[in-house]
Amino acid sequence: MPRVKRSSIENLRQRVSLLDVVAPYTQMKRAGAQFRGLSPFNPEKTPSFYVHPEKNVFMDYSSGNAGDLFRFVQLKENLEFGEAVELLAQRFSVQLEYEDDGMPRERLSLRKELLTLHELATDYFHRCFHAEHPDGAAIRAYWTDKRRFPMALANDFQIGFAPANGGKLLDLLHKKQLSAEAIRQCGLFYVNDHDTAARAARPRFRGRLMIPIRDVQGRAIAFTARQTDLTPQDDPSREAKYVNSPETPLFKKSDVLFGLERARQHVGDGQSLILVEGQLDCLRCVEKGVLNAVAPQGTAITEHQLSLLRRYTSRAEVLLDGDNAGQKAALRMLPLALKAGLDVRFLCLPKGSDPDELLSEHGAAALDTLRAEAKSWIGFAAETLVPPTLQPGSPEERRGLDEIFSIIAQSESEVIREQALAELAVLLSRVDRLALHRDFERFCSGQARPAAPQPEASAPAPQKASEALTTAESQLLLIALHHEELARSFSNFVDPQWVNERITEGRLLRKLLIEFQNDAWDGLNDFIELLESDEERNYLYALLNRDVALEDPEDAVLGPVRALYRRHLTQLQKDLDLKLMNTPPEDAERIRDLHRQRIELRQQLRQPPQFRL
Repeated sequence: MPRVKRSSIENLRQRVSLLDVVAPYTQMKRAGAQFRGLSPFNPEKTPSFYVHPEKNVFMDYSSGNAGDLFRFVQLKENLEFGEAVELLAQRFSVQLEYEDDGMPRERLSLRKELLTLHELATDYFHRCFHAEHPDGAAIRAYWTDKRRFPMALANDFQIGFAPANGGKLLDLLHKKQLSAEAIRQCGLFYVNDHDTAARAARPRFRGRLMIPIRDVQGRAIAFTARQTDLTPQDDPSREAKYVNSPETPLFKKSDVLFGLERARQHVGDGQSLILVEGQLDCLRCVEKGVLNAVAPQGTAITEHQLSLLRRYTSRAEVLLDGDNAGQKAALRMLPLALKAGLDVRFLCLPKGSDPDELLSEHGAAALDTLRAEAKSWIGFAAETLVPPTLQPGSPEERRGLDEIFSIIAQSESEVIREQALAELAVLLSRVDRLALHRDFERFCSGQARPAAPQPEASAPAPQKASEALTTAESQLLLIALHHEELARSFSNFVDPQWVNERITEGRLLRKLLIEFQNDAWDGLNDFIELLESDEERNYLYALLNRDVALEDPEDAVLGPVRALYRRHLTQLQKDLDLKLMNTPPEDAERIRDLHRQRIELRQQLRQPPQFRL
């Protein structure tokens, strides 16, 4: 891939806010001079991900990752640096210039090829949906008459149609010079192992309504294909009502929520996301103006999907089908929701009803009616698992209570557990409250107890240069990164040999000193390019993400400088002692020379140079 010009990279760095880059992945709230949110890299309930907007850097304390906007995209999208630059430039409409713009470019990375392929496929299927052809007319009639959706919604979501005869998508992809490997791995075709050029690939989806599945950035990464009357009889999945793309390098269905790329933009402080069962339910919500709805990918909700929800809100409303399957699905997700730190309420539909039907007939106002009768998660669990029809004290009631206890125990919060037990005692008025608490404690004593809740993280306060930094190298490096003029000054008298290169901060400080001493310092961004490992980059960005308060700059600098100097001379003394021990007695001249050096070192330690900034 041709090198992007340095000026273009700097232009992109200056024009794009890291807060805008991380917004699709987690919701950020101001915390002092920084912004804080749940980690985009690890599931968590207490925010430990920080962005410093002035410095445009991030620090994720749960994973140890740190960096700038390019590093963030590299980590989240598994891209090389140049690919991350191009992705950001495309996303924020910033023009790039290349060092060798006229030369042929190397093939795109597989991941980028797959994204391009899905974009082409989405456009192709959408054009087939609108084609002046009997099948095109039939699929549009299915959409508007049978499903009762407007055409505007189909255009908004780029709903498509996979031709029953297979269509010309494969020819289009070859014409666009997509690689055989991308065609093989995209999930849209069946490809025989011997077909190395993927010329005889067969379409996976035929005669089906095609619904694009998008990631949180809004990029098409897969499809849900809905069976229609046009689905041919020889389709291997003919009887399956819905078929998802198989898992690919872009798509893992347990990690993606349909509609989240839109819904996350309509969730403010304290607002909920609405969880519905399927994509068409979600589309109906959007059509009726309910813009905060999401759906899993045709499977039971997963812990990762709920953790994804938790990044944007602490509250969720569950709107599942009113049949037994819907109730069972809700019960399966409850312990996962509590474990993820979500406060869940249930909007209970009448038996035999589904969200699509309800909203089609009554519009968004129907949700207000359901909300008036919404059940808390403990209320829903009690009504479902311990209904009033059960005989008090019966084995059935005992089993139901144990299931509820297992759900309550998933919460790490003692307060939430106590509130749940108190509400359960009110709901089950036939059960003694103290007995209920004793039974819960007995249940927990036989289970692995949840981890103790962690205190809410607060915004990091401005730190003194030496605070929580245990080495002189780390203290000087922190000061140098935040105060270039001080770094330029102390680099005049700090010898790189004083620095311990066996530690990360030592290697970084030594490189920085050499840059200044050779008059090669061209700014922090150039220095970052000299770093040789993720460990060095994470350490440096972690220091950049700190706010440094220097009450006495000279003392803050000269303290660790003197420590480096003393440690260096002490180590030289130890080396001389070792040499003396290993020098033969007959080598009197060498022994006298080593003793002379030791005396000089002692004098230097007693009278160190007067360092001045």
